[in-house]
Amino acid sequence: MNALSFAAISTALAASQLNAQKAPDLTPYLMADRAAEVALARTAAPSDISGKATILVLTPKGYTEAALGTNGFTCIVLRSFTATPGDANFWNPRVKGPACFNPPASHTVLPAMLAQVDWMLTGATAAELNARMKKSYAEKRFAMPADGAMAYMLSPQQYLSDDNPHHWMPHLMFYYDRALAGSTFGAGGGHAPIIDASAGDPNAPVQVLYIPTRTWSDGTSAVHATAGT
Repeated sequence: MNALSFAAISTALAASQLNAQKAPDLTPYLMADRAAEVALARTAAPSDISGKATILVLTPKGYTEAALGTNGFTCIVLRSFTATPGDANFWNPRVKGPACFNPPASHTVLPAMLAQVDWMLTGATAAELNARMKKSYAEKRFAMPADGAMAYMLSPQQYLSDDNPHHWMPHLMFYYDRALAGSTFGAGGGHAPIIDASAGDPNAPVQVLYIPTRTWSDGTSAVHATAGT
């Protein structure tokens, strides 16, 4: 082996070791009881939907399928690192957001979210995650949200931030291609009737709108939550 080849291999090994050192430890984010995580994921939507949905659970290597559904919905307990990179709660291990994606969102929205987790596990920084996401959409490696793409976040057990530990409010999420005409509706802030959850990044390819509801997935009232108290 010549010196040049040896140097190239050494450089590649060093880069590999660096990436391994940068990879985050998911231990603080894992739920020890797999059945409990499945049950928590199902609280995202009414039982007649979530009871027939595919369920994904978090493992040290990312999300994996724990139950195969029959209705095209996918329920998952989102962790902090599925949010927009750079979010103040991006590394908060207390965050658990049960969500249930309908069939259009399962096919066109969820794959990009899962890819972000995979990239994060390689040690990618917030800036790198944002750049990869935007490049992947620009190169059409990710499809834009299909018509009707939405998700339920109605779990009375959700914990979305330390700023509001009382489960914030139940809501529906709708996903749109930001480039489409008429996709500029919704307001920033947490008390609007339609909340533009992506208002902080006007260059994000996907616009996410939250619409608060008055009841949790189990049918109990959430009027106190929607009132912001």
